Amino acid sequence: MTQAPNLDFVPNVEMPNAPNLVRPNTVRPNTVRQLRARAEFHARMANREAKIKAEEKARETAIRNAVKKAAAKKAEEKAREKAIKNAAKKAEENARQEAVNRSKAEATAAKAAARAKREESNRNIAAAKKAAENAKKAAEKAKKAAENAEKAKKAAENAEKAKKAKKAAENAEKAKKAKKAAENAEKAKKAKKLAANAIVKNVDNKLKVIKNGPGSKENKNKLGTKVYRKASLKLHPQRPDGNNESFVKLGKAFHNFQSEIGTKVTAGFNETWTG
Repeated sequence: MTQAPNLDFVPNVEMPNAPNLVRPNTVRPNTVRQLRARAEFHARMANREAKIKAEEKARETAIRNAVKKAAAKKAEEKAREKAIKNAAKKAEENARQEAVNRSKAEATAAKAAARAKREESNRNIAAAKKAAENAKKAAEKAKKAAENAEKAKKAAENAEKAKKAKKAAENAEKAKKAKKAAENAEKAKKAKKLAANAIVKNVDNKLKVIKNGPGSKENKNKLGTKVYRKASLKLHPQRPDGNNESFVKLGKAFHNFQSEIGTKVTAGFNETWTG
């Protein structure tokens, strides 16, 4: 009879599916450092993003304020111009009315003088004198109104001239900026061409080094092709920094390189790009 198992003895067997009620601290020190570094990185990125958003918001606010200020200034100028025109119109109407009043006063004075001469009474003489004084006052008012109307008209003309001068100055400034932009574009174009030519020159020098260096022609062709393709990606006319003339020069340089080392040259090499 085999020995019966000891039921009082329970071995310490770890069950694979049993829940781990007490979990020891299994986080390694390097993992803690990584978590801390990651948290710090995310915090920096969050701060940077918040700073960028704040700057964008401040920029948008500044632009809105500038637009409002410009609109207010334009509205003020427009109101000033309108006020000057209205003042000129009102002064002209006033001068016209004062001229009518003057005519009426002169007519009344003439009638009173004729009646006083005809009847020769003290009452009529006094009335004629009064009418003459009124006519004189009306003439002075009409003269003053005419002067004011002339001044208002002159002010309106000056305002219109100032407006045209300001417009001309703005157009001149725009033309100046456009000319400056064209000059900068031309400089950028020249700089772009110089940079492209420098790339071609650099590739040509590298191809010469490869050609004169050690190795088989297949290996040289492989190295030269790598240099050519890397440069062609930069100089291709459809690229932002591409240049058709430099791209053609680059192709010719590579064509000459392949011819000189004796590798197979691509048939039908185009000297101009017609993309």
